[in-house]
Amino acid sequence: MTKRSYPAIAGFAVAGLFVFAACSTAGDTPLSPSSARFALGEATSSTPELGKLKVCKSEDSNVSGVFAFIREQFGSPPVPSGTALADLTLDPGQCRVVAEDLGGNLIGSRVRITELADNLVSVSGQRIDQEVGGTATTISSLTFANAGDVVVNIYHGAVVTFKNIRVVEQGCTYTKGWYRNKNGSQTIDATVDGRTIAQQQAIFDATPGKPGGVTWNGNNNNLNLYQQLLAAINNLNGDLTGGPPAVDAAIAAALAATGGTGLNITVAAGTNVSGLISVLSAFNEGTYDGFPHCGDEVLE
Repeated sequence: MTKRSYPAIAGFAVAGLFVFAACSTAGDTPLSPSSARFALGEATSSTPELGKLKVCKSEDSNVSGVFAFIREQFGSPPVPSGTALADLTLDPGQCRVVAEDLGGNLIGSRVRITELADNLVSVSGQRIDQEVGGTATTISSLTFANAGDVVVNIYHGAVVTFKNIRVVEQGCTYTKGWYRNKNGSQTIDATVDGRTIAQQQAIFDATPGKPGGVTWNGNNNNLNLYQQLLAAINNLNGDLTGGPPAVDAAIAAALAATGGTGLNITVAAGTNVSGLISVLSAFNEGTYDGFPHCGDEVLE
């Protein structure tokens, strides 16, 4: 297989450049016109596909992003150099096809991707490759930096995923142990899940050995789950959708699975208690971007 290289787009930075080599084999037919599309493509999955360049916003982002593109086609016949695709807005968890090139051998599209944001945390990617004349494909990781370039054609495709976290002004988080040790002095001035502040304080103070009038069904993890839920809601000042997406989802699931009134706690059978505890306790301990831990006490 003979590989042919192509000149970089004039003025494009080297940093972040990722170029797939277009391959030729003996007896190649003349280059055919490309079927590259200029319009933005359809909503899609994050699975890499040959001939397509996809851009995604990760599910654990907490803010949308606006992207700009510059595209150049190489091969014959070329399209005007530097043709720009329309800007695109992506919400967390969304993916769109931003370029497609299904032209023949030695034809491809080089696309520069720039996210216009100041809260970018990371960029990751995957590439899919197929040898000329073969049918087997391989998927591997792709190293990419914002404002970098990716090349796609009939033998190569890519997915680039951006993660963005907006720093939330409400400040840091406290663990359930902090609420217990401080006697709930920072609980929001309202009922939470139908519990008064006094009832919340009693629940935070309860332990398996000293329940203090608090009751719960099942094993002791059910008490831990409800304490983590109360702490998370208080840390968000009662805003059930004010946290990272994974935390908001865990709060909604925990609220749906738990019940009882006053000092009685019930948890529905089949609830993924350990999974919900893992997410909520991580949030309360400050391991999520934008929600640092307040400190001053041992995490528990």
